Amino acid sequence: MNARKRGQAAQPISDGRVPFWLNGREPGNSSLTEKAMAVFQPDILLEHQFQTTYRRRFSLDPERLLMLAVLQDAVVCFQDNLGATCKRKQVMHAEAEEWIMNRDRSYLFAFENVCEALGYDADYIRGGLLRWKRVTLARQRQSHERATSRAAAS
Repeated sequence: MNARKRGQAAQPISDGRVPFWLNGREPGNSSLTEKAMAVFQPDILLEHQFQTTYRRRFSLDPERLLMLAVLQDAVVCFQDNLGATCKRKQVMHAEAEEWIMNRDRSYLFAFENVCEALGYDADYIRGGLLRWKRVTLARQRQSHERATSRAAAS
């Protein structure tokens, strides 16, 4: 604690009274005053410390972590390459979409099996991704139509 705070804590309150935690003690005892005033100091919390309370902690075994990585990669490939013009990216999107839409459970890393192992509802994720795709394609069409109409008006 700095000297200014120590000095303020040891002094009587403005009307001459001594704080209750110093009753019967000499006002020069700075360690007791510091301890008492520490109760009234704000806690200093770093952003990282605050954010860790809201982060999900995974205690998954390595196989499930691998399944989570496969699922995450498929979703990223599906979303990032939706409107791609590059042939390689279009193939990545098509393969991810095919894997997500496939209901076959015959192999370990099938979409349905991965979702089940991770505790996710495969139909819910599938429906959400399809809904996202429809909305994104509609927005792309609208922006393309606006750009086309502006070019025609010029």
